[in-house]
Amino acid sequence: MPSFPKYNRQLSQYCVVERYFSDEEVDKIIDLEELQQFSEGKVGSGQARLDKKTRDSEISWLFPSNDSGWVFNKFNSLVGKVNYDHFMLDIDGFDSFQYTKYKNKQHYNWHYDLDLSYATWERKISATVLLSDSEKYDGGEFEIVTNGNIEEPLSIKPPKGSVIFFASWMPHRVAPVKSGVRKSLVAWIMGKRTC
Repeated sequence: MPSFPKYNRQLSQYCVVERYFSDEEVDKIIDLEELQQFSEGKVGSGQARLDKKTRDSEISWLFPSNDSGWVFNKFNSLVGKVNYDHFMLDIDGFDSFQYTKYKNKQHYNWHYDLDLSYATWERKISATVLLSDSEKYDGGEFEIVTNGNIEEPLSIKPPKGSVIFFASWMPHRVAPVKSGVRKSLVAWIMGKRTC
């Protein structure tokens, strides 16, 4: 039997789209903060619990509305292209953004976004929209394991308005913020579980 390459290209399962949201658009997103009720970020699914050693942040949920619909539309128009270029996964969409704030010494230690319990839908691609000017907070780097070695993570701090995409199974963390405030929107693009 003749052999042929199984795949046409290697997919990185990770990318950064720099400055996808303009400064003015980011300001409009931050204005939505006034409409949000924030609470302490928890860990786990189902019976989520407070665990400040693992996660210390403030979160709120942003759903589509007359005020925020444009954010969802703009983000949606990017997801399909990024999926084609970097993931090629069977995805269906997402329903909300988690608005997250990290202040002095707040962080989120190593974790992955998959839920290992059985469900019809699963997180396939995770995304973070950076809302803070990277020069106005110290620390708070996004770190991700792209090479299989947690001792050598990729550490990045993209500019405001950038979007980080990565496969939801990849270990990642937000390093402690040393000063200032790091704000972001987090989304999980879902698809039907394949196994």
